[in-house]
Amino acid sequence: MKLKFCGATRTVTGSCYYIDTGDFKFLVDCGAFQGKDEVDMLNYEPFPFDPSQLDVVFLTHAHFDHSGRIPILVKQGFKGRIIGTQPTRDLAKIVLLDAARLQQEEYERWLARSKDTQKGKNLSEEGSLFEQRKPLFSESDVEDMFQLFDIYPYGSSVSVNKNVEFRMRDAGHILGSAILEFWIKTAEGRDRKLVFSGDIGQPGARIVRDPDMIREADYVICEATYGNRLHKSKDETVLEFLSIIKQAQEEKANILIPSFAIERTQEILYELNLFVENKILENLEVYLDSPMASKATEVFKQFPTFYDEDARRLLEKGDDPFHFPGLVAVDSAEESKRLISKQGVVIIAGSGMCTGGRIVHHIKNNIEKENTHMIFVGYQVEGTLGRKIVDREPEVRVMGQPLQVRAKVHTLGGFSAHGDQRDLRYWLRSFGHSPKKIFVVHADEEIAIGFGTNIKAELGVEVDIPKLNEEFELK
Repeated sequence: MKLKFCGATRTVTGSCYYIDTGDFKFLVDCGAFQGKDEVDMLNYEPFPFDPSQLDVVFLTHAHFDHSGRIPILVKQGFKGRIIGTQPTRDLAKIVLLDAARLQQEEYERWLARSKDTQKGKNLSEEGSLFEQRKPLFSESDVEDMFQLFDIYPYGSSVSVNKNVEFRMRDAGHILGSAILEFWIKTAEGRDRKLVFSGDIGQPGARIVRDPDMIREADYVICEATYGNRLHKSKDETVLEFLSIIKQAQEEKANILIPSFAIERTQEILYELNLFVENKILENLEVYLDSPMASKATEVFKQFPTFYDEDARRLLEKGDDPFHFPGLVAVDSAEESKRLISKQGVVIIAGSGMCTGGRIVHHIKNNIEKENTHMIFVGYQVEGTLGRKIVDREPEVRVMGQPLQVRAKVHTLGGFSAHGDQRDLRYWLRSFGHSPKKIFVVHADEEIAIGFGTNIKAELGVEVDIPKLNEEFELK
């Protein structure tokens, strides 16, 4: 049985793991690479396997860095099944349709600019650059992909053929996110158990349930996004969030929150709802300037059985945890542009790493103002605009224009949908019998190596930090 690491190796994006049992070939995730240009260009590279020969793609959750290349698989001949939970299916469709639209819009803008600079020269002669600017997939490709989607619940063991059985468990990361357990019978007739962590969430999150503990495995593929740090407690984080808002209200200053459309936005809305409805904050204007996040929030409302106890209790009292007086959902681009005249408001917009979307326009209009507050609530990949701002670079380029970073920058890691080092170690300690090997993935190289070293010392188990397209024989 072979396991090949085709993404999220010594980096946090592009999750994709290929397993060949001999008579069954499948992927766990097939996500897009994000970040620096040279990383982003990996999305245009050929897959290190034949998509037409795959039987199944198992999708741990809907985030783009886990789902973003599945439409490409379908374009290149994949005709198997895609397996995930129902929220994952519905949220992934929103994410991928939005990505297809944005890619097409960006391509058309680039084409128009290039035609101006090339003065009529045939752009197709530019070769690879021309090809690498083309959209990775279209909305039609996304629709084709979802014809292949099968839904399964948490907790049920399912045989996909005579030698492979799987079960999905709650990863506590975003709505519908899954840990994947596989029981695979080898040619020698012996069972091997593989566990893929997906992205492990923080225990005590406001909406989703805590991650499930897994009791045994032969091989574990574990993420380590925050394997080098500890988050502040949820209570500390919420109090800091409240303090920033109150300070901004006193200053009549704008607050910009670059937020991922799925989970992070809903958690921010959840906290703001509690502040407003308990009269801790008054006269608060909040603009949700993300049609994608608005659609994702509607999906969240459809699946209350996936919530934890606190969120369900709010619903039972008749409270919509994602809406409150003063919240305005901004739909059109024209409405978004009119926010330039607003002062003393909270603007929540994507993308979460400031690599595109409406947040970029708001950054351009606000980042040079000393009384602007920027609140980062999620991981910022190296090379992104968000990372540069979080790293306190004095000057950044926004829409091609150099701007001074004068805004106050806040990083609230306690809102992260990823568990920290303590959470990951606790989850790994739950395996009663030590695995034969733990593979550390989905982390920057230095973090992955450091986390792997600590885990090896603590658990006394073999640890590997795979490189891109490295293959292992699981004996």
